[in-house]
Amino acid sequence: MEVELRETLDRAEEIIGRVRKLATISARASYLTLAWGNRLGTPLAREKQAVLDEIDAQLAELKVTPQQLADIQRPFVKMVRLDFFSLFQGVLSQYAGIINTELTEAVHKAGDPSVAAGLSMKHSDLITAWGKRVRKDDPAADLEKQSLESLLNEYIPKSGEWLSDKDLSAIQKFKAEIVRLNADCEKKGGYTPEAVTYYDRYSGDHNIDKAQQLRNEALQ
Repeated sequence: MEVELRETLDRAEEIIGRVRKLATISARASYLTLAWGNRLGTPLAREKQAVLDEIDAQLAELKVTPQQLADIQRPFVKMVRLDFFSLFQGVLSQYAGIINTELTEAVHKAGDPSVAAGLSMKHSDLITAWGKRVRKDDPAADLEKQSLESLLNEYIPKSGEWLSDKDLSAIQKFKAEIVRLNADCEKKGGYTPEAVTYYDRYSGDHNIDKAQQLRNEALQ
């Protein structure tokens, strides 16, 4: 009787092991799909993270090890990091556009537009030179070799390049915010509630909202 019970338990453990393995494979596929699937028209980050949180809960019930879970989460964590870089890149681009608009408006309002026009042209030339200096053909590959903070430091304009000290201070504060949110996401293995709210609020077409917010701070 004891032998039969032992065999039954062994068989049950074998079945559980197979279920765990299948769940791990399925979870890995889900993470890869949500991380690297079509980037256009994808669900909000909050919606994607909600699905992944459910997967994590199921894996925890199956007692998947922390290391196995971290391996499964890794592709999505990398994509979160790239998303935050793209967010920073987009906001800074919009910031440059805001300043350019201000300079253009100054040309139209100036009694002697030649001086204002000169400042506008200078800004345009500085932006062009900066764009060539910081061009990133494959930021995903760059982020495999260096931290997000390191890559952002390379991307931020240098002092006197095309941002005033106040502008640069606002952008540095923004960078620190992005780096902190990403670090929290890496610890979690995906978006934190704070990070997902932030990303959905300011990504894509909403880059301009964050850029204007930062510009207003710089002008105070």
